[in-house]
Amino acid sequence: MKLRSLSTSLSNQEHLLNTRKIFFLFALTAIFSGNHAMAQLATGWKAHDKKRPAPKVVDPGEATASASVPSDAIVLFDGKDLSNWNGPRDGKPKWLVKDGVMESVKGAGFLHSKEKFGDCQLHIEWTSPTKVKGNGQGRGNSGVFLPGGYEIQVLDSFENETYADGGAASIYGQFPPLVNASRGPGQWQTYDIVFKAPRFDENKKLVSKAVITVLHNGVVVQHATQPFGPTSWVLHYNYNSNKVEGAIGLQDHGNPVRYRNIWIRKLGEDTSKGTYPESRAFNEDEIKKFVGKYKGGQEVNLIDGKMYLKTLGRNMEMVAYADGTFGLLKTAGPVSFTTDDKGNVTALKMRLDAGKGGNFARIK
Repeated sequence: MKLRSLSTSLSNQEHLLNTRKIFFLFALTAIFSGNHAMAQLATGWKAHDKKRPAPKVVDPGEATASASVPSDAIVLFDGKDLSNWNGPRDGKPKWLVKDGVMESVKGAGFLHSKEKFGDCQLHIEWTSPTKVKGNGQGRGNSGVFLPGGYEIQVLDSFENETYADGGAASIYGQFPPLVNASRGPGQWQTYDIVFKAPRFDENKKLVSKAVITVLHNGVVVQHATQPFGPTSWVLHYNYNSNKVEGAIGLQDHGNPVRYRNIWIRKLGEDTSKGTYPESRAFNEDEIKKFVGKYKGGQEVNLIDGKMYLKTLGRNMEMVAYADGTFGLLKTAGPVSFTTDDKGNVTALKMRLDAGKGGNFARIK
């Protein structure tokens, strides 16, 4: 979580206690439960090191009107109500909805989407207050939490110095953005996030980490970044095999950050398989019959025990199917041979399903 720098003043101590309450409340949710903290030194930098180089500033251009919503997207907020969201402990959300936007209300707590997601594409628009108040982590602070608890920091990072891994579009406490693409206070900004959830084997052992790509105002700022684990304030959590799916979370950090036009697309894995017959090995008689040259520059060759059709100047590995037909291993399209009454191959007929093909007589 994001906390302001500690001091000995009573007000800051009270702020720390209040923020810790929010932290522990959020820790009770499905996003963080069951994880164990560990040290963060994998990048060579400690969390929130002020000596860590700040991202280069890039002007993202002027803000434009909200983009249209894809036909297969789930709209999480359309400017009307918070019917797709829960507040803390799945209670009624207390954020303000007015003039087509929702605004974080101090003390109202986090919002969590009612629906859970895994791999997804998330679009979200946000703006920090027009009137600048505070500095560092105390200026326009909020956060977007991806399924499983990985935070993309929301912060007014326009001419606002803070630690590099806590700026806008950072994976909080872990990876700064590649560049600082922030617009000025009060201007609408966009996050377009592509998220791939971590994968675990049947023994709940981590197979692959989460992968996060973020475009901030159309600028790539996280490129297939793999977080160490879910977000916390100064450490990070181990991956939890029970957290492949989770809610989208929006953080109340006490600043009146506003959001609009939030939609998400589920990215299911492609489980479809080809419909070709089962392949079989070429037998010796086939090899003898097929190998040779054909008119049109076509050739059938035997290379390291494998059959290849040379066409368009390239050797393409052939495959024999169990139903007696032939094809190419990596390119769709039928291959067949014409034989005479004695079983001698007289022609090769092939077609690439991109359209190229023909009937080619055997050269004797």
